[in-house]
Amino acid sequence: MLNKIIDIFSELIGITAREQWAEIISSKTHSLPIKNHRASILAKRSSIFSLLFAILVPLWSIVDYIVLPHDIWFELAILRGISGIIFMGLYLACKRGTCSLTKIFINLIILLYVPMIFFIFANNLLADAHFSGLAGALVNIYSLLPFLVIAALTIFALTIIELLIITLPLIVITLWFLYPNSPEEVSNAFMLIWLFLLLVLTSSFSSISQMRYMISQVTRVSFDTLTKAMTRRAGIESLEVYTRMAQLQNNYLSILFVDLDNFKDLNDDFGHEAGDKALQQAVMAIKTHIRKGDSIIRWGGEEFLILLPHAAQTDAQRVIRALFKDGLGLRPDGTALTASMGLAELISDKVTNWKTLVELADQRMYHAKEAGRARCVGANKEILSQTESK
Repeated sequence: MLNKIIDIFSELIGITAREQWAEIISSKTHSLPIKNHRASILAKRSSIFSLLFAILVPLWSIVDYIVLPHDIWFELAILRGISGIIFMGLYLACKRGTCSLTKIFINLIILLYVPMIFFIFANNLLADAHFSGLAGALVNIYSLLPFLVIAALTIFALTIIELLIITLPLIVITLWFLYPNSPEEVSNAFMLIWLFLLLVLTSSFSSISQMRYMISQVTRVSFDTLTKAMTRRAGIESLEVYTRMAQLQNNYLSILFVDLDNFKDLNDDFGHEAGDKALQQAVMAIKTHIRKGDSIIRWGGEEFLILLPHAAQTDAQRVIRALFKDGLGLRPDGTALTASMGLAELISDKVTNWKTLVELADQRMYHAKEAGRARCVGANKEILSQTESK
């Protein structure tokens, strides 16, 4: 029964493989292009709402002044002013688009919980008062705040864990205030609770669906369909991000420029299908020897970049030796598929930008070709060869 429900849910949100569930459960499995794209979208949407709330929430005091008693209006006006200041702070915090995904998520929590806190205080202020007409309608609008907050989740692409972090406290708070105080209120309270929980499920489903769609679109653009390596466009974004991070943190960043040896001959002698298979073999072999946070970028044709954040030259050399030892696969004639590599590192090579770093690694790769192929050239023309690693 549970498997059937999972299968139905998977079909509804476009999950075609079990491993894709990890992507909608937690953001830890997301690639850098997905994280960057989601951070950009979340930052823009939360900033727009923060600015709107910063303007509209204090302005609503005019309506309160017209229809509510002045003592209640004054206290609500103070709450609205504080809320407006917080919303403006959230808007300014990520206005320049430099926020990390973690900071954006924290800002989103604050954005959603400020109305809930306002609801709690407003509910306490208005609980003992009895209003009719326009004032009564206004009080009823305040009681809808939890519903509006939950409905707002539909515009944010969130993982299941993120949704649980946001919604569980909201559900507890709302159920506490909706809980009936007398038998006469049971029927109305039951209807409101049922409607609220239904809205939670609907909003969560919409948010998860957005997440899945975003992942599929970014993956389609950011990863090469043949090799599953990162595309050059997405790779450049990663290079820019990791270079900036390494410079800010004064940390290592190594790059390996990899070019498969005699690849044109392989295509000419055995056909492009064999060439495609060789590219796939090489990427799969590389993936087995790099860390989770490392990246493979298909730079062009048979050329690849291996991006190794927080890796000094000695760390990169361990990767090189492992690749030379285990190999990149076999050519159709049974001989080893080899590659020439160039190694460059941000600190030791005293490089100030990613373009120079890539150019340096590229030059050293050509030196490896000239030195006899199946080897890697690093700083000071240091050479690691495949035969020495066997």
